[in-house]
Amino acid sequence: MTQADLQKLIDGEVARYQERLANGYKPRDWILPDPSCELIEKIGAVLGPKAAAFEFGSGSSTVTLRKIFAGVTSVEESAEWLDKTEHLPGMTPKRPEDKTRVVPLSRCYLGIIPYLSFDLDRRIELLQRLEGADFILVDGPPNPATREHALCSVMQHAKPGALILLDDTAVRATRRFTQRLGRDNTSMFNFFEIPIDHGLALYQKKVMGHVEFQPTMREMVGAYLRR
Repeated sequence: MTQADLQKLIDGEVARYQERLANGYKPRDWILPDPSCELIEKIGAVLGPKAAAFEFGSGSSTVTLRKIFAGVTSVEESAEWLDKTEHLPGMTPKRPEDKTRVVPLSRCYLGIIPYLSFDLDRRIELLQRLEGADFILVDGPPNPATREHALCSVMQHAKPGALILLDDTAVRATRRFTQRLGRDNTSMFNFFEIPIDHGLALYQKKVMGHVEFQPTMREMVGAYLRR
């Protein structure tokens, strides 16, 4: 998918979303709303029937991902929530190609900054599935302001051509780091902001390389206070 094709798809979904707002639509809280799921469906259709997906977090997104991707890996901090996800309306029963893993949140670092996040460094199977994914959704940890560690890990490990979608950029701290990572890594990624539902950011990886991480002092203080 070219950058122009992706931008055209996004523009069309944003226009549809504006029509919904004009007709009184309000996005649901705490779950991935329908317009965001429909965007994922359209991206999946372009990627093709053999594409694989990976997600941090689970729920309505998992229903959508299993519907359109050949294999889905879901990483969640809560075994109870993963079990509930399997019984959501419309859920495709778990297939051999699908994997669900409980990974408790733990203290992780980007440079000297601590985050409560998913540590995949010693989970070889999950890293391999992340590296092979064509589409990656970052909708966890639950606090959107603490997702920079998970996002940076995904950006580093994703293969060229992979699409990375992050939810909840309506949260100010989340929007700041997504925009900064987009600006600082233009040689590696095409970056798109998508103003629908809770706010989405999309990264299209172009080449392998080292992800630049240069937070401002304000962001560093905020990360320490949230740790």
